[in-house]
Amino acid sequence: MDAEVLYLNGEFKSLEDGWVRIEDRGFELGDGIYEVVKVMNSKAVWLEDHLVRLYRSLGEIRLTDASVGHEFETVLPELVERSGIANGMVYVQVTRGHAPRDFVFPHPPNPTVLAYARAKKLPTEEEIHRGTVLHPVEDMRWARCDIKSTNLLAAVLAKEEAKEAGADEALFLDSEGLVREGGSSNVFAVLDGVIRTHPLSNRILGGITRLHVIEIARALGYTVEERAFTLADITSAAPAGCEVFTASTLKDMLPVVRVGSHQVGDGKAGTVTLTVLDRFRQIQAALVGLPEPRPLAAGR
Repeated sequence: MDAEVLYLNGEFKSLEDGWVRIEDRGFELGDGIYEVVKVMNSKAVWLEDHLVRLYRSLGEIRLTDASVGHEFETVLPELVERSGIANGMVYVQVTRGHAPRDFVFPHPPNPTVLAYARAKKLPTEEEIHRGTVLHPVEDMRWARCDIKSTNLLAAVLAKEEAKEAGADEALFLDSEGLVREGGSSNVFAVLDGVIRTHPLSNRILGGITRLHVIEIARALGYTVEERAFTLADITSAAPAGCEVFTASTLKDMLPVVRVGSHQVGDGKAGTVTLTVLDRFRQIQAALVGLPEPRPLAAGR
């Protein structure tokens, strides 16, 4: 049976027994970063890549030393083993810790380091073929989206707006309609045979799935350009020449069948999307010791 096990400041305990102090800066000021790692077949997927990003985020908020004494490379796999989950996620959070409330840094900091594993269903073949719907919203977030910060209120509000509009995910646009990313995903478009996505910058998060999608697509022979596109590029494209998909840790790649009121392509998962996703799924299965999954593109 799955157990919700918590790693908190060097100790393993049940999740319900964990607590942090009221004046923790993560709670009061959002002064912290987090990371989410996918678990498949009881193994953390691309853990090294996620830890590189976690350490980068810590460096960007000047909290690098918080990881000292916490060997995430061994702690997180042990957490998965103790929890007994087969499929799901590991959530990691590091804050500057507790101190009397003040905007300036406490010296020295007293970091709070926590992680827990939780079972979660991964997308099914039926859900993948059904596709996802995006709801465009103006990007009102702060200008350091490259830091995986716990400051997520803008994404919370955007995702709630998307849900109320009958969509599955928010689509962040700048004031001129340039597509940045999703509420918790990177976004790609296939336009005239070229796979495009917003380049890495302070305006988007460097997704781990994004990284591997680009590598896999190029290995398959597709042209991939880290070049932004606009909502108008999608809505004005000929149906036969346009695909859109999202990329995220827990949902892998999801074909986008509608953006707002606009149907993408023929309203079904695109051939390029499914071809790249098939290879993506094959690689992940091999990494965690699972049989090769049935091809999705064949059912297009």
